[in-house]
Amino acid sequence: MKLKRVLIVSLPVAGLLVLLAYFNFTVFGVPISERLALILAFAIGPVAIIGVLQFRQKLSRLYKGDLLNIASVFLIIGFALLNLMIVVQQTIFAFHRKALQAATDESSKEMLRLMFSEINSVQLGIDISWDIFYCIGLILLSIVLLHLSISRKILGIYGLITGLGLLVFNLWTFPTPPGESGLIDFGPATGVFWVVLIVMVFFERRKKSSSPALGT
Repeated sequence: MKLKRVLIVSLPVAGLLVLLAYFNFTVFGVPISERLALILAFAIGPVAIIGVLQFRQKLSRLYKGDLLNIASVFLIIGFALLNLMIVVQQTIFAFHRKALQAATDESSKEMLRLMFSEINSVQLGIDISWDIFYCIGLILLSIVLLHLSISRKILGIYGLITGLGLLVFNLWTFPTPPGESGLIDFGPATGVFWVVLIVMVFFERRKKSSSPALGT
């Protein structure tokens, strides 16, 4: 019972922590140590997958259709691709920095920069794959929320708008990310969806656990 209570608190905290790290990477840009930044970045995907499974378990008591399962599968694949993208991205960056430091003349450095611009496209391609699966999963999950309470309906509408916006803009500007093409990057906006969902589920659990049992 004590372990269950620890998980009820620790999972939302972990989810909010990696979301805060994501917002810092994409929006705020507050400087933190490189090692801590890597740990937080690498944790986003695994923590998100655990969170998706927790949300699925919670929502399956309220929604019985197959759409919830399909949304969960797409989101899990999406967050696995996110982890792959981040690891590949940071590996490319690390080896590029190391090679630049070892280069002895400007011509060698220029050649390394040209090689980097080509190789870096690999992680950008993985990024598009992550966006496709993530956006489809978010859209389907938002549709599920439209079948539930008023507060979840509102969140579902928000998820539909931001998920569709992120998907359309990423496909429209392919292979360049929307933010680098002068369009709105809906990625951070979709992060707000998860913050609200985590807080909503957390307080619902707290309310349920604090309410007196029937017959007492």
